[in-house]
Amino acid sequence: MDWKLLVGIICIVGIVLAGSSAYVTLDTSQKAIYYNELGLKAMEDGDYYAAIEYFSMAIGVNPNFAIAYYNRGNAYGNEEQFHRYYKLPGQTFTEAGYPEMQEKYEKALRDFKKCMEADPSLAPLAHLGIGNINFLYYCGYKNRLKYVVPEFEKALEGREVIMEKLGEEGLAAVYTNLARTYLAMCELEKAYEYYAKAIEIYPIDTAYEHQAWVAIEMGKFDEAYKLAQEFLKHPEWEMDLGLMPTAIAAYHLGKYDEAKKYCEEIIEKFPDSAYVGEAHRLLAEIYRKMGETGKAKAELYKDIEVCTSVLEENPIPGDIPGAYYERGVAYFKLGEYEKAIKDFKWIIEHPEITKREVAHENYYLEAHIALACTYAK
Repeated sequence: MDWKLLVGIICIVGIVLAGSSAYVTLDTSQKAIYYNELGLKAMEDGDYYAAIEYFSMAIGVNPNFAIAYYNRGNAYGNEEQFHRYYKLPGQTFTEAGYPEMQEKYEKALRDFKKCMEADPSLAPLAHLGIGNINFLYYCGYKNRLKYVVPEFEKALEGREVIMEKLGEEGLAAVYTNLARTYLAMCELEKAYEYYAKAIEIYPIDTAYEHQAWVAIEMGKFDEAYKLAQEFLKHPEWEMDLGLMPTAIAAYHLGKYDEAKKYCEEIIEKFPDSAYVGEAHRLLAEIYRKMGETGKAKAELYKDIEVCTSVLEENPIPGDIPGAYYERGVAYFKLGEYEKAIKDFKWIIEHPEITKREVAHENYYLEAHIALACTYAK
């Protein structure tokens, strides 16, 4: 599952931002810029702690250095630092047992607000940053409508600033993240519209990947197939994220051999992928279409094994609903209805864990439908 948010980082070379004190000496401003650049390099290397230290040094030299606040906000506020899947809906990270994640969220929020205060012209960037961290923090339709969507909309009001500071990739990132928010809210038409805008501007991996999923949900399998194929042309992207929608689209288009190949590639090359269980289940469907029922059953049992392994390994809250649902579906397809009922009922009886969106699915709602179908059998 893909949890990555696209964020913009700005390097200012040889200038002092508007909003900096008129009394800052040239030497001091150069020192602040130098520390900011070191922070950017550390971010590039994935060393967020060093990045935070360097951005803090830049701010220490020049407390009005707005862009350093923005960059430090991004260092605190990304999915490597915290993610809502680690907590239950309605919880803070502290309540979930992760006080360090709560602290990072709050520090990121303060930094983005300070960026706007120090230089109001950078408000679109700060709103992008706040939208990103709020997407990682909040669950639920109403919360996203209140705390996430408006931030991205405010960022787009300053699209000229976004383009100037972050370029086409940065502007595409705003549209991508707004689209992903609408996808999490099950607003497929809006998600489709904004992903399309993002792809028009710049080829971002998450835009292609998620637009393919949106197209699948809308029954546009030809388009989903083309989008996913485009994703696969970029070996530097996370291939399993493109292989799964390609396999599903190919399956619905009757390209069974091709779908089979993609599923096998996920299982063999990406054993830690969140799509391994689903790949086994799709393989089972393909074998069933080919009349090979023995192989179909074997794949379903492998799917069950994957899901059971996840549930037995003390998973984070965000991994639990999908594992129970996927295993329940596999049991259903094997005709083991009592076991399927048990898994679907577990989801329904634990709304405090399951009544949420996870990877653009609401397994709490889907479990009700699945349970009804199972009872009908």
